[in-house]
Amino acid sequence: MSTHAVAGKQWTEEELSTLTVEHGFRLRGLEATRLDTFIDAAFAFVLTILVISFDDIPSDYQEMLTAVKRIPGFAASFAVLMMFWLQHRTWSRRYGMENPRTIFFSLTLIFVMLVYVYPLRMIFEGLFDSISGGFLSTSYQINTYSEIRLIFVSYSVGFLALSLLISQLLRETLRNAGKLALNQFELRKTRAGMQVWTIAAGFACFSILIALVFPDPLVVLAGHMYFLLIPAMFLPGYLDKRRHAASG
Repeated sequence: MSTHAVAGKQWTEEELSTLTVEHGFRLRGLEATRLDTFIDAAFAFVLTILVISFDDIPSDYQEMLTAVKRIPGFAASFAVLMMFWLQHRTWSRRYGMENPRTIFFSLTLIFVMLVYVYPLRMIFEGLFDSISGGFLSTSYQINTYSEIRLIFVSYSVGFLALSLLISQLLRETLRNAGKLALNQFELRKTRAGMQVWTIAAGFACFSILIALVFPDPLVVLAGHMYFLLIPAMFLPGYLDKRRHAASG
């Protein structure tokens, strides 16, 4: 039996009873489709743009040292990209949905990622350059506050788009909850996941606002505020557990 849902597929309890269960979810999408393969390949291509050195392999010690100093920025950028890839992978494995809307959202996710990779790397190289006092050098120069604002806006617009796309994939899942035969646990966790990425989108909007309207000395807060996003993304899951424990 195919484990990946096509458009309009109605899951039965008999089919669901044969599926692998992971973290309470019955995995409807273990069988990779051509779309999954394409998305994985596209993410792999994006990662090649993030290689430590943009050009050739270092030809001497100084070039090697310069490349090594960019490893922290590369690692942080890699982590952000993997966060979105893992979210899409988890969504695909849990729900196995493939209809015109989810295909559109998935392909748009790849398009945004291909554009987003440039401000992503600039942001993290700039961050590590700043906190290291220039030791972890960047591959570019920023000369004015206007340029800083533009970089923050570019980064946050990309983060906003990616967060909304993940949220929309989960919203589409809830719209098809009947066909997918989601149980109460799966419904709760799907709603909590959608809330997580709605919060992430809200942070991105606030960052854009800071970058556009705050005075020059405070414009860096447009980036620093993302550190608060880490605990904020755990909040929906925590509140869901509290509500479930109280009702149980």
